[in-house]
Amino acid sequence: MMLTNTAGEYPKKMPIGVYDKNILCDECEKIFGVWDEYAQQLLTDEPLHGEPILYGTQCIGWRVTEYDYTRLKLFFISLLWRASVSKQDFYRKVNLGSFEEKAKELIAQKNPGTSEEFGVTLAKFDHPLSSAMLDPHPEKFSTVNYYRFYLASYVAYIKVDKRKAPEPLSDFLLKEGQPLIIIGRDFTNSAELQLIRRIVKK
Repeated sequence: MMLTNTAGEYPKKMPIGVYDKNILCDECEKIFGVWDEYAQQLLTDEPLHGEPILYGTQCIGWRVTEYDYTRLKLFFISLLWRASVSKQDFYRKVNLGSFEEKAKELIAQKNPGTSEEFGVTLAKFDHPLSSAMLDPHPEKFSTVNYYRFYLASYVAYIKVDKRKAPEPLSDFLLKEGQPLIIIGRDFTNSAELQLIRRIVKK
């Protein structure tokens, strides 16, 4: 289920991911489909090939050593670009501005770019209710510009800035040849849970 905090809008069921018939040609859909399918297979309830990172008995994250950096990174770049050019109200807060052309170029070349180009840090909530998808939105970390996307129980922080990723996000940046580290987040004490409560009470 996708949820929005837009006034007058109510919770509704929608397909997971970005779909807008106005931007998807047959060829584009084939390209994006490969990346979408890969992300869907990898980012399951328990990350595919994921090894829990424990602090005592508490799971504080996951380490994934077997994954395809190119396909996963291009999924996130294409997700960001599709949201930016979409006319759907759900994605109204996503506007890449001058970065839109760069994202389109990387997609056309099937080039995931460097770890800092549209840098991605992933987190995951630990509760079944976290599968609700909230609106993607811009935010800043140490003045560096990011967009936050919700993908079922996962949260993707995608950098849209020429400056380097700040700590601590830089410590968990998606990097080619390096394990994918997914940060564990506590949903019951999160701001997202409070927002979902307000939305469903509308």
